[in-house]
Amino acid sequence: MKFSPIANALKLIGGKWKIMILDNLLSKRMRFGELKKSLNGITSQMLSKQLKEMGNDKLLIKKVLKSQILNTEYSLTEFGKSTIPVVKSLIKWGSFYKKKITKVIDDDQDRVIDLFHDEIRLKNLQRNKYK
Repeated sequence: MKFSPIANALKLIGGKWKIMILDNLLSKRMRFGELKKSLNGITSQMLSKQLKEMGNDKLLIKKVLKSQILNTEYSLTEFGKSTIPVVKSLIKWGSFYKKKITKVIDDDQDRVIDLFHDEIRLKNLQRNKYK
């Protein structure tokens, strides 16, 4: 199999949550609950899955803190820290094109809503046709 730098990199850091997890861990260690709270919309199950994959891929370290309550803390490995320029580039790009990106996303949502309304109109026409 041919090596593909982009495809292989995306296998490790692609998807909806991994870049955002990396972003959160760029400058500090975080506990599971802190990560979950900072990642609006992620479920505990999905966060656990993503953290496990990232640990297996040597991007982060999971440390169990022994106190009255067992807590886990996550931090980037040296390999994980090597993603910092990628994450910072995405932040810079997203900030620079904030208005355009927001418009594209909003337009896409508008298209989805329009398609949904078209589908409802079509179903109503079909229903009325067979009455």
